[in-house]
Amino acid sequence: MANIRDYYRKNSLYEGHRLMPPELRDKVTHTCSRCKFFVMVAGRTEVRPGCAALIPEYAGLAKRVPEKLDAVDILKTMGKEGLERVLAGCDPRRQACGLFHPGQEKK
Repeated sequence: MANIRDYYRKNSLYEGHRLMPPELRDKVTHTCSRCKFFVMVAGRTEVRPGCAALIPEYAGLAKRVPEKLDAVDILKTMGKEGLERVLAGCDPRRQACGLFHPGQEKK
């Protein structure tokens, strides 16, 4: 055995024996697409998934999170860098992040 760290990193049985607190279980078992903050951001020519938790008015749940947002509205409130963060912060198949809130099943 050349490197003990490689052995444990590549061993899938060892990976399955990690201890985790119960409140962390929701974040580990769910994906971004099941989150309340998962929205579709509509631009001029394409529609991409985004994370509304990075938008201040939706992060504190002061406003109800819609299913679809316009990119122009995000540009007005957060600027170009904010729009890039919103679009980069979400992937439907990615594991949920620390901002996860269970949402309703989307049809």
